Amino acid sequence: MTTYFRVKKDTFLWEEGAIISDKGNGQVLPIVDIWNKTPNQTEYITRRIIEDPNNADYFEKVYKDSIAGNLYKTKDQLVDMYKAVFKS
Repeated sequence: MTTYFRVKKDTFLWEEGAIISDKGNGQVLPIVDIWNKTPNQTEYITRRIIEDPNNADYFEKVYKDSIAGNLYKTKDQLVDMYKAVFKS
C-alpha cells in the first residue's frame, strides 16, 4: 500500500500543499512535479525523516479519498467523511 503525506510548510524541496508518497523503497517523492522547487527532482527525503515527530510542523500523513475522487485527507477528515457517508 502506498503511503501519502502532505507538506504543511515549504521545504527546500517542495512547496506547501504538495502530496508526496513513499514509493515502497524509503524514498518519498511528490505524486506530480508541480510542487518541486528543484529542477529534475533528483533529491528526496526518506520516510523516516518525514515521520519523525520533530518534523510534524512540515508533514502530515494523509489518505487517498476513494469516495470523492483524487483528494487527500487527514485521518480525522477521512473518518468523519466515512461516518457521514455510511450513516444509517
